[in-house]
Amino acid sequence: MKRLSTFYPILLAIFPILSFFGHNIEEVPATDLLLPLLVVVAGTLALLLLSRLVIKNHNKVALVVAWLIVLFFSYGYVRDIVFTNATVNFKPNIIPLSMWLVLFVVGVFLMLRTKRDFAVVTKFSRVVAVALVIVASVYIGVGKLNTPSFAYENTNNGGNIPTLTDIADPPDIYYIILDMYAREDTLKKLFDYDNTEFIDHLVNKGFYVANKSHSNYTTTYHSISASLNMSYESQGDTYVDMYKRMANSKVSQLLKSAGYRYIYVTGGVPLNSMEKHAVVYSYSGIFGVEVSDFTQKLCDTTLLSPLARYFGGLYGANSVLYAFDTLAKIPDIEEPTFVYSHILCPHPPWFFTADGPRDPSLFGSEQDEMIEEGYLGNLEFVNREVGTLVDVLLTNSDAPPIIILQGDHGPGWVEEQIQHHEILNAYYLPGVNDKLLYETISSVNSFRVVLNNYFDTDYELLKDCMFRADGSILSRLEVK
Repeated sequence: MKRLSTFYPILLAIFPILSFFGHNIEEVPATDLLLPLLVVVAGTLALLLLSRLVIKNHNKVALVVAWLIVLFFSYGYVRDIVFTNATVNFKPNIIPLSMWLVLFVVGVFLMLRTKRDFAVVTKFSRVVAVALVIVASVYIGVGKLNTPSFAYENTNNGGNIPTLTDIADPPDIYYIILDMYAREDTLKKLFDYDNTEFIDHLVNKGFYVANKSHSNYTTTYHSISASLNMSYESQGDTYVDMYKRMANSKVSQLLKSAGYRYIYVTGGVPLNSMEKHAVVYSYSGIFGVEVSDFTQKLCDTTLLSPLARYFGGLYGANSVLYAFDTLAKIPDIEEPTFVYSHILCPHPPWFFTADGPRDPSLFGSEQDEMIEEGYLGNLEFVNREVGTLVDVLLTNSDAPPIIILQGDHGPGWVEEQIQHHEILNAYYLPGVNDKLLYETISSVNSFRVVLNNYFDTDYELLKDCMFRADGSILSRLEVK
């Protein structure tokens, strides 16, 4: 029993994971907890047993392992607070890693040299560890009570979804989100960057580029949910509400009723439980192991951060490359397909240059690059990939496809609120008169135009509004 009392480091290791999950409970399914918990419990137990072979005092064994756990899980937070804004030019992990090594060695040395058995410290630490886990568990429980389930329904918002009339030779439909892709004039204002070559390439291929377009919201979840449901969203809804409406959207249900196969291709933006409603294609991960976004971000708060950023760079870049490769193969599918793909580019991290993926750095970070250099590197890379993809889709499709290329929102770091909304918005609508589109069209009306002109629906176009983050209307633009 006395030996069991020194296993409190396991509880100390569990607490940071539960706490991190509790603060992200609206976005993370509980299943994402399983792998990190199993790893830390097994790892801490192994450390306790191995340390016991060297250190004969049970209390000292527990204290040494507890000290390592505190350093392990505090590393990323302290590094980001102390070193992120440093003006000196150094790789952000080298100095704090060296400091943590010194703290660990000095701490262990002092613990082992003293003749105290730390019985009182053990009792106190045990109480603290139990209290921390209880507090984190209660926090999660309260959060769960206030958070809708990730188990999505088969209807959209409780309403009845009408069916579409089957049409002859239904075209494949591609809805491709290029995360944080800014409008041409916005790129000129922010970076003095001329994006004319890419825009002209799209126009020459038959795209209509809405040169005064904007997103309806500045957050991905509200923006995409509004687009795929062709309606404005409630700013009071949780992320789970948004996930639900994104995964099981009105547009996807309508198109599935007309015989379409629904496919989601993730380019670094996984959607919880999307597999319940669509065929999901996602990058399988480093060494074939797919790691959740929650686990990646959790690792970045720990001593594993350098490795997490190194492999995260590989994972992120490969996810984007995977998405483009997969989209190019969609024309080979015989049945009509509705493809939604969300590609995390040109959004940071800065995985790319114009020539391709950056070499990941073990001790570097995305913050080593200036925003302008990083963003434009990602932009030039994605321009090249999109240009190639468009050529492939138009060449290899049996019937001319419908393609929508769209940013979900504009750059998030700009001071002017309206620039958060200014997005690339380009439509390839074969056989449709361009006059049905207009330069200020916003995301919410994209599929109203598509369905009206290809499936004989009669959706009235909504007024194009931009909403601030607090839900108030920033601007209202009249439909042409």
